[in-house]
Amino acid sequence: MPTVDLNYRPNPDRSVCVFGDIGDELVSRLAPEILRLRHASDAPITVYINSNGGSTRCLDYIHSLLASKGLSAKKGRVITVVVGNAKSAAANLLTLGDYAVAYPTASILFHGVRYGGVDVVTMETAESMANQLHSTNRATAAQLARVGAERLAFHYARLKGEFAEVRSSSPKENLSDIECFAHVLQRHLSPVGKQIVFKAMERWQSLKILSEQVMRKARQAQKSGLKFEAAVLHGVINYEVKRNANTDWSLGGKGNGLLRVVSDFTLLRDYDVGHHTRLVWNLFAKFSSAFFTEQDIATIKAVVANADKPSGVSDETLNYANSRIEEVIKPFCYFAASLWQGLQEEENPLRPSDAYWLGAIDEIYDTALPSLRDIAEGDDEDQETLPLDSKPLEPKAPSQ
Repeated sequence: MPTVDLNYRPNPDRSVCVFGDIGDELVSRLAPEILRLRHASDAPITVYINSNGGSTRCLDYIHSLLASKGLSAKKGRVITVVVGNAKSAAANLLTLGDYAVAYPTASILFHGVRYGGVDVVTMETAESMANQLHSTNRATAAQLARVGAERLAFHYARLKGEFAEVRSSSPKENLSDIECFAHVLQRHLSPVGKQIVFKAMERWQSLKILSEQVMRKARQAQKSGLKFEAAVLHGVINYEVKRNANTDWSLGGKGNGLLRVVSDFTLLRDYDVGHHTRLVWNLFAKFSSAFFTEQDIATIKAVVANADKPSGVSDETLNYANSRIEEVIKPFCYFAASLWQGLQEEENPLRPSDAYWLGAIDEIYDTALPSLRDIAEGDDEDQETLPLDSKPLEPKAPSQ
Protein backbone atom coordinates (compact mmCIF):
# COMPACT_ATOMS: atom_id res chain seq x y z
CA MET A 1 0.00 0.00 0.00
CA PRO A 2 1.36 3.47 -0.90
CA THR A 3 2.09 5.84 1.94
CA VAL A 4 -0.48 8.60 2.48
CA ASP A 5 0.61 11.71 4.36
CA LEU A 6 -2.43 13.67 5.53
CA ASN A 7 -0.32 16.81 5.88
CA TYR A 8 -0.34 16.99 2.08
CA ARG A 9 -3.76 15.54 1.31
CA PRO A 10 -6.93 17.66 1.10
CA ASN A 11 -9.62 16.27 3.38
CA PRO A 12 -13.29 17.10 2.60
CA ASP A 13 -14.30 15.85 6.07
CA ARG A 14 -12.23 18.61 7.72
CA SER A 15 -12.84 21.46 5.35
CA VAL A 16 -14.46 24.83 4.78
CA CYS A 17 -15.45 26.44 1.49
CA VAL A 18 -14.44 29.98 0.55
CA PHE A 19 -16.95 30.43 -2.27
CA GLY A 20 -18.09 33.87 -3.40
CA ASP A 21 -17.00 37.26 -2.07
CA ILE A 22 -14.59 37.39 0.86
CA GLY A 23 -16.53 39.71 3.17
CA ASP A 24 -18.12 40.02 6.59
CA GLU A 25 -20.92 37.59 5.73
CA LEU A 26 -18.41 34.89 4.79
CA VAL A 27 -16.40 35.50 7.98
CA SER A 28 -19.57 35.17 10.08
CA ARG A 29 -20.42 31.89 8.38
CA LEU A 30 -16.95 30.34 8.45
CA ALA A 31 -15.71 31.41 11.90
CA PRO A 32 -17.80 28.88 13.89
CA GLU A 33 -16.87 26.08 11.46
CA ILE A 34 -13.15 26.84 11.65
CA LEU A 35 -13.16 27.13 15.44
CA ARG A 36 -15.02 23.81 15.77
CA LEU A 37 -12.59 22.01 13.45
CA ARG A 38 -9.52 23.48 15.13
CA HIS A 39 -10.82 22.58 18.59
CA ALA A 40 -11.75 19.03 17.62
CA SER A 41 -8.36 17.99 16.26
CA ASP A 42 -4.84 19.11 15.40
CA ALA A 43 -5.22 17.63 11.92
CA PRO A 44 -4.95 20.03 8.97
CA ILE A 45 -7.95 22.03 7.80
CA THR A 46 -8.63 22.07 4.06
CA VAL A 47 -9.91 25.26 2.42
CA TYR A 48 -11.64 24.87 -0.95
CA ILE A 49 -11.59 28.13 -2.91
CA ASN A 50 -13.75 29.51 -5.71
CA SER A 51 -13.74 33.27 -5.25
CA ASN A 52 -13.00 36.45 -7.14
CA GLY A 53 -11.64 38.03 -3.95
CA GLY A 54 -12.91 40.72 -1.65
CA SER A 55 -11.78 42.42 1.55
CA THR A 56 -8.17 41.98 2.66
CA ARG A 57 -9.39 42.73 6.20
CA CYS A 58 -11.77 39.77 6.07
CA LEU A 59 -9.03 37.65 4.50
CA ASP A 60 -6.83 38.37 7.52
CA TYR A 61 -9.64 37.30 9.87
CA ILE A 62 -10.16 34.01 8.05
CA HIS A 63 -6.47 33.21 7.76
CA SER A 64 -5.74 33.99 11.40
CA LEU A 65 -8.55 31.64 12.48
CA LEU A 66 -7.32 28.88 10.18
CA ALA A 67 -3.73 29.18 11.44
CA SER A 68 -4.69 29.43 15.11
CA LYS A 69 -3.24 26.97 17.62
CA GLY A 70 -5.01 23.67 18.19
CA LEU A 71 -5.07 21.20 21.08
CA SER A 72 -1.30 20.78 21.12
CA ALA A 73 -0.72 24.56 21.16
CA LYS A 74 0.98 24.32 17.76
CA LYS A 75 0.11 26.50 14.78
CA GLY A 76 -2.60 24.82 12.77
CA ARG A 77 -1.68 23.44 9.36
CA VAL A 78 -3.80 24.61 6.42
CA ILE A 79 -4.22 22.99 3.00
CA THR A 80 -5.70 25.27 0.34
CA VAL A 81 -7.28 24.05 -2.91
CA VAL A 82 -8.52 26.23 -5.76
CA VAL A 83 -11.33 24.43 -7.59
CA GLY A 84 -12.40 27.37 -9.78
CA ASN A 85 -11.27 30.96 -9.38
CA ALA A 86 -8.73 32.31 -6.91
CA LYS A 87 -8.42 35.99 -7.65
CA SER A 88 -7.20 39.00 -5.69
CA ALA A 89 -7.55 38.29 -1.94
CA ALA A 90 -8.56 34.71 -2.73
CA ALA A 91 -5.26 34.19 -4.59
CA ASN A 92 -3.42 35.41 -1.49
CA LEU A 93 -5.39 32.97 0.67
CA LEU A 94 -4.48 30.14 -1.71
CA THR A 95 -0.78 30.99 -1.53
CA LEU A 96 -0.77 31.33 2.26
CA GLY A 97 -1.74 27.68 2.66
CA ASP A 98 0.95 25.45 4.15
CA TYR A 99 0.29 23.24 1.16
CA ALA A 100 -1.49 24.77 -1.84
CA VAL A 101 -3.12 22.80 -4.64
CA ALA A 102 -4.80 23.86 -7.90
CA TYR A 103 -7.10 22.02 -10.26
CA PRO A 104 -5.78 22.12 -13.87
CA THR A 105 -8.66 24.37 -15.03
CA ALA A 106 -8.34 26.86 -12.17
CA SER A 107 -7.91 30.58 -12.79
CA ILE A 108 -5.53 32.55 -10.54
CA LEU A 109 -5.06 36.32 -10.49
CA PHE A 110 -2.72 38.47 -8.41
CA HIS A 111 -2.72 42.26 -8.26
CA GLY A 112 -2.04 45.06 -5.82
CA VAL A 113 -4.35 46.16 -3.04
CA ARG A 114 -7.19 48.39 -4.19
CA TYR A 115 -9.57 50.95 -2.72
CA GLY A 116 -13.21 50.39 -3.54
CA GLY A 117 -16.23 52.65 -3.33
CA VAL A 118 -14.30 55.93 -2.95
CA ASP A 119 -16.52 58.87 -3.90
CA VAL A 120 -14.72 62.05 -2.84
CA VAL A 121 -10.94 62.36 -2.81
CA THR A 122 -8.99 65.43 -1.69
CA MET A 123 -5.28 66.02 -2.15
CA GLU A 124 -4.67 65.12 1.48
CA THR A 125 -6.72 61.91 1.38
CA ALA A 126 -5.19 60.94 -1.97
CA GLU A 127 -1.68 61.20 -0.49
CA SER A 128 -2.73 59.22 2.57
CA MET A 129 -4.38 56.56 0.41
CA ALA A 130 -1.30 56.27 -1.81
CA ASN A 131 0.99 55.81 1.20
CA GLN A 132 -1.35 53.24 2.72
CA LEU A 133 -1.65 51.30 -0.55
CA HIS A 134 2.12 51.26 -0.97
CA SER A 135 2.64 50.09 2.60
CA THR A 136 -0.03 47.40 2.32
CA ASN A 137 1.28 46.13 -1.02
CA ARG A 138 4.79 45.89 0.41
CA ALA A 139 3.61 44.06 3.52
CA THR A 140 1.47 41.67 1.47
CA ALA A 141 4.33 40.94 -0.94
CA ALA A 142 6.67 40.26 2.00
CA GLN A 143 4.16 37.91 3.63
CA LEU A 144 3.62 35.95 0.41
CA ALA A 145 7.35 35.89 -0.35
CA ARG A 146 8.07 34.14 2.95
CA VAL A 147 5.73 31.32 1.89
CA GLY A 148 6.66 31.34 -1.79
CA ALA A 149 10.42 31.27 -1.12
CA GLU A 150 10.27 27.67 0.13
CA ARG A 151 8.33 26.58 -2.95
CA LEU A 152 10.85 28.33 -5.17
CA ALA A 153 13.67 26.64 -3.27
CA PHE A 154 12.09 23.28 -4.11
CA HIS A 155 12.28 24.18 -7.82
CA TYR A 156 15.78 25.59 -7.39
CA ALA A 157 16.99 22.29 -5.92
CA ARG A 158 15.49 20.33 -8.81
CA LEU A 159 16.61 22.65 -11.62
CA LYS A 160 20.14 23.40 -10.44
CA GLY A 161 21.50 20.60 -12.61
CA GLU A 162 20.60 22.68 -15.69
CA PHE A 163 22.64 25.73 -14.65
CA ALA A 164 25.85 24.52 -16.33
CA GLU A 165 24.07 24.23 -19.69
CA VAL A 166 22.67 27.77 -19.30
CA ARG A 167 26.15 29.15 -18.59
CA SER A 168 27.71 27.35 -21.55
CA SER A 169 25.08 28.66 -23.98
CA SER A 170 24.92 32.24 -22.68
CA PRO A 171 26.95 35.08 -24.26
CA LYS A 172 27.17 36.70 -20.83
CA GLU A 173 30.10 35.64 -18.70
CA ASN A 174 29.97 34.68 -15.04
CA LEU A 175 26.22 34.18 -14.76
CA SER A 176 25.18 33.91 -11.12
CA ASP A 177 23.14 30.94 -9.87
CA ILE A 178 20.09 33.21 -9.56
CA GLU A 179 20.42 34.36 -13.17
CA CYS A 180 20.71 30.74 -14.29
CA PHE A 181 17.67 29.83 -12.20
CA ALA A 182 15.64 32.63 -13.80
CA HIS A 183 16.62 31.42 -17.28
CA VAL A 184 15.59 27.84 -16.54
CA LEU A 185 12.40 28.97 -14.81
CA GLN A 186 11.30 30.98 -17.85
CA ARG A 187 11.42 27.86 -20.01
CA HIS A 188 8.41 26.53 -18.11
CA LEU A 189 6.31 29.71 -18.09
CA SER A 190 3.70 31.38 -20.29
CA PRO A 191 4.47 34.84 -21.73
CA VAL A 192 2.81 36.40 -18.67
CA GLY A 193 4.92 34.33 -16.31
CA LYS A 194 8.10 35.08 -18.25
CA GLN A 195 7.44 38.81 -17.99
CA ILE A 196 6.99 38.52 -14.23
CA VAL A 197 10.40 36.81 -13.93
CA PHE A 198 11.99 39.39 -16.25
CA LYS A 199 10.75 42.25 -14.07
CA ALA A 200 11.83 40.39 -10.93
CA MET A 201 15.36 40.03 -12.30
CA GLU A 202 15.54 43.76 -13.04
CA ARG A 203 14.53 44.49 -9.46
CA TRP A 204 16.85 41.79 -8.14
CA GLN A 205 19.85 43.29 -9.91
CA SER A 206 19.17 46.65 -8.25
CA LEU A 207 18.65 45.08 -4.82
CA LYS A 208 21.83 43.03 -5.16
CA ILE A 209 23.86 46.16 -5.94
CA LEU A 210 22.12 48.07 -3.17
CA SER A 211 22.88 45.36 -0.64
CA GLU A 212 26.52 45.13 -1.69
CA GLN A 213 27.15 48.87 -1.83
CA VAL A 214 24.72 50.59 0.51
CA MET A 215 24.54 48.09 3.35
CA ARG A 216 28.28 47.43 3.35
CA LYS A 217 29.06 51.13 3.66
CA ALA A 218 26.41 51.61 6.33
CA ARG A 219 27.84 48.77 8.40
CA GLN A 220 31.40 50.00 7.97
CA ALA A 221 30.33 53.31 9.50
CA GLN A 222 29.53 51.31 12.68
CA LYS A 223 26.40 53.28 13.42
CA SER A 224 23.28 51.98 15.09
CA GLY A 225 19.60 52.80 15.50
CA LEU A 226 18.33 55.88 13.72
CA LYS A 227 21.82 56.88 12.56
CA PHE A 228 22.27 53.52 10.85
CA GLU A 229 18.89 53.84 9.12
CA ALA A 230 19.78 57.38 8.03
CA ALA A 231 23.03 56.09 6.51
CA VAL A 232 21.13 53.39 4.61
CA LEU A 233 18.53 55.89 3.35
CA HIS A 234 21.26 58.31 2.26
CA GLY A 235 22.97 55.48 0.35
CA VAL A 236 19.73 54.48 -1.37
CA ILE A 237 19.04 58.05 -2.52
CA ASN A 238 22.59 58.42 -3.86
CA TYR A 239 22.25 55.12 -5.72
CA GLU A 240 18.93 56.04 -7.37
CA VAL A 241 20.10 59.55 -8.27
CA LYS A 242 23.24 58.14 -9.92
CA ARG A 243 21.30 55.38 -11.68
CA ASN A 244 18.79 57.85 -13.15
CA ALA A 245 21.22 60.70 -13.83
CA ASN A 246 20.52 60.80 -17.58
CA THR A 247 16.72 60.78 -17.31
CA ASP A 248 14.05 63.22 -16.16
CA TRP A 249 13.51 61.07 -13.05
CA SER A 250 13.05 62.94 -9.78
CA LEU A 251 12.11 62.21 -6.20
CA GLY A 252 8.89 64.18 -6.30
CA GLY A 253 7.99 63.98 -9.97
CA LYS A 254 8.28 61.64 -12.91
CA GLY A 255 9.22 58.04 -12.25
CA ASN A 256 7.73 57.86 -8.76
CA GLY A 257 11.21 58.41 -7.41
CA LEU A 258 10.25 58.81 -3.78
CA LEU A 259 8.19 55.62 -3.77
CA ARG A 260 11.10 53.74 -5.35
CA VAL A 261 13.48 55.06 -2.69
CA VAL A 262 11.07 54.01 0.07
CA SER A 263 10.65 50.59 -1.55
CA ASP A 264 14.42 50.08 -1.81
CA PHE A 265 14.95 51.19 1.78
CA THR A 266 12.24 48.99 3.27
CA LEU A 267 13.36 45.92 1.34
CA LEU A 268 16.95 46.40 2.48
CA ARG A 269 15.79 46.91 6.04
CA ASP A 270 13.60 43.80 6.00
CA TYR A 271 16.01 41.45 4.23
CA ASP A 272 19.31 42.60 5.73
CA VAL A 273 18.47 43.39 9.33
CA GLY A 274 14.80 42.45 9.76
CA HIS A 275 12.73 39.33 10.30
CA HIS A 276 13.60 37.97 6.85
CA THR A 277 17.05 37.06 8.13
CA ARG A 278 15.28 34.14 9.83
CA LEU A 279 14.01 33.00 6.42
CA VAL A 280 17.63 32.60 5.30
CA TRP A 281 18.31 30.10 8.07
CA ASN A 282 14.99 28.33 7.55
CA LEU A 283 15.90 27.72 3.90
CA PHE A 284 19.26 26.38 5.00
CA ALA A 285 17.53 24.00 7.42
CA LYS A 286 15.28 22.57 4.69
CA PHE A 287 17.26 22.95 1.46
CA SER A 288 20.92 23.13 2.47
CA SER A 289 21.99 20.63 -0.20
CA ALA A 290 20.57 22.88 -2.92
CA PHE A 291 22.79 25.78 -1.92
CA PHE A 292 25.92 24.26 -0.38
CA THR A 293 28.46 21.48 -0.77
CA GLU A 294 28.47 18.65 1.76
CA GLN A 295 31.64 20.05 3.30
CA ASP A 296 30.08 23.51 3.77
CA ILE A 297 26.96 21.97 5.33
CA ALA A 298 29.02 19.90 7.77
CA THR A 299 31.09 22.94 8.77
CA ILE A 300 28.10 25.21 9.35
CA LYS A 301 26.14 22.58 11.27
CA ALA A 302 29.15 21.93 13.48
CA VAL A 303 29.35 25.63 14.28
CA VAL A 304 25.65 25.72 15.16
CA ALA A 305 25.89 22.59 17.30
CA ASN A 306 28.79 23.99 19.34
CA ALA A 307 27.65 27.63 19.59
CA ASP A 308 25.81 27.16 22.89
CA LYS A 309 28.25 24.75 24.52
CA PRO A 310 30.42 25.98 27.42
CA SER A 311 33.54 25.81 25.28
CA GLY A 312 31.62 27.46 22.46
CA VAL A 313 33.16 28.55 19.19
CA SER A 314 35.14 31.64 18.35
CA ASP A 315 33.42 34.78 17.15
CA GLU A 316 35.45 34.47 13.99
CA THR A 317 34.06 31.00 13.28
CA LEU A 318 30.52 32.07 14.14
CA ASN A 319 30.84 35.10 11.89
CA TYR A 320 32.00 32.83 9.09
CA ALA A 321 28.92 30.60 9.41
CA ASN A 322 26.56 33.59 9.44
CA SER A 323 28.26 35.36 6.55
CA ARG A 324 28.48 32.18 4.45
CA ILE A 325 24.78 31.45 4.89
CA GLU A 326 23.82 35.02 3.99
CA GLU A 327 26.22 35.22 1.06
CA VAL A 328 24.68 32.21 -0.64
CA ILE A 329 21.00 32.24 0.35
CA LYS A 330 20.21 35.94 0.73
CA PRO A 331 20.39 36.61 -3.06
CA PHE A 332 17.78 33.88 -3.46
CA CYS A 333 15.57 35.59 -0.87
CA TYR A 334 15.99 38.87 -2.75
CA PHE A 335 14.79 37.13 -5.91
CA ALA A 336 11.70 35.74 -4.16
CA ALA A 337 10.96 39.19 -2.73
CA SER A 338 11.37 40.83 -6.15
CA LEU A 339 9.08 38.29 -7.77
CA TRP A 340 6.29 38.83 -5.25
CA GLN A 341 6.61 42.58 -5.42
CA GLY A 342 5.96 42.24 -9.15
CA LEU A 343 2.92 40.04 -8.53
CA GLN A 344 1.49 42.79 -6.32
CA GLU A 345 1.66 45.30 -9.18
CA GLU A 346 -0.74 45.64 -12.12
CA GLU A 347 -2.83 42.63 -13.25
CA ASN A 348 -1.19 39.19 -13.24
CA PRO A 349 -3.50 36.42 -14.49
CA LEU A 350 -1.72 33.07 -14.05
CA ARG A 351 -2.27 29.61 -15.36
CA PRO A 352 -1.96 26.91 -12.70
CA SER A 353 1.40 25.95 -14.26
CA ASP A 354 2.64 29.55 -13.89
CA ALA A 355 1.47 29.63 -10.28
CA TYR A 356 3.32 26.35 -9.66
CA TRP A 357 6.65 27.47 -11.11
CA LEU A 358 6.49 30.93 -9.49
CA GLY A 359 5.94 29.44 -6.04
CA ALA A 360 2.30 30.39 -5.48
CA ILE A 361 1.17 26.75 -5.21
CA ASP A 362 2.75 23.37 -4.48
CA GLU A 363 0.85 20.98 -6.70
CA ILE A 364 -1.48 20.73 -9.70
CA TYR A 365 -3.92 17.83 -9.65
CA ASP A 366 -3.59 15.14 -12.31
CA THR A 367 -0.20 16.30 -13.60
CA ALA A 368 3.26 14.77 -13.43
CA LEU A 369 4.83 17.91 -11.96
CA PRO A 370 6.90 16.98 -8.88
CA SER A 371 5.73 18.11 -5.46
CA LEU A 372 6.67 17.96 -1.80
CA ARG A 373 3.93 15.36 -1.38
CA ASP A 374 5.96 13.03 -3.62
CA ILE A 375 8.84 13.29 -1.14
CA ALA A 376 6.66 13.03 1.96
CA GLU A 377 4.91 9.93 0.65
CA GLY A 378 7.90 8.39 -1.08
CA ASP A 379 9.32 5.07 0.07
CA ASP A 380 12.94 5.82 -0.81
CA GLU A 381 14.87 5.74 2.46
CA ASP A 382 17.74 7.72 0.94
CA GLN A 383 15.63 10.59 -0.31
CA GLU A 384 15.98 14.04 1.19
CA THR A 385 13.61 14.67 4.09
CA LEU A 386 11.72 17.93 4.39
CA PRO A 387 10.39 18.19 7.96
CA LEU A 388 7.13 20.07 8.42
CA ASP A 389 8.25 21.88 11.53
CA SER A 390 12.01 22.11 10.99
CA LYS A 391 13.29 24.99 13.04
CA PRO A 392 15.92 27.36 11.70
CA LEU A 393 19.37 26.42 12.93
CA GLU A 394 20.36 30.01 13.46
CA PRO A 395 22.96 30.31 16.24
CA LYS A 396 23.23 33.21 18.61
CA ALA A 397 24.89 36.29 17.21
CA PRO A 398 28.57 36.68 18.03
CA SER A 399 29.48 38.93 20.92
CA GLN A 400 30.24 42.56 20.17
